[in-house]
Amino acid sequence: MASKKQKQTAFTVAVSAPDNGAAPVGLQVYVAMAPDASRALEAVRAVAAEEASVELSGTLSDRLTTRLKLRPGEVRPI
Repeated sequence: MASKKQKQTAFTVAVSAPDNGAAPVGLQVYVAMAPDASRALEAVRAVAAEEASVELSGTLSDRLTTRLKLRPGEVRPI
């Protein structure tokens, strides 16, 4: 029996560099296609700097996800 594909959602994740006092805190937003928020955060942590702070910030609509041609498992800065 074939397994049903999991629905993928495009989660937006904010990644901020640590505040070292020498430079302003840098912020980058990524989009991660994943079945749930925890997997999206894991995927972004895998590509972000080790000391960066990662926080879920929202989701993209299915329409925008299609226009961006996002694929399951993909992580992309936006």
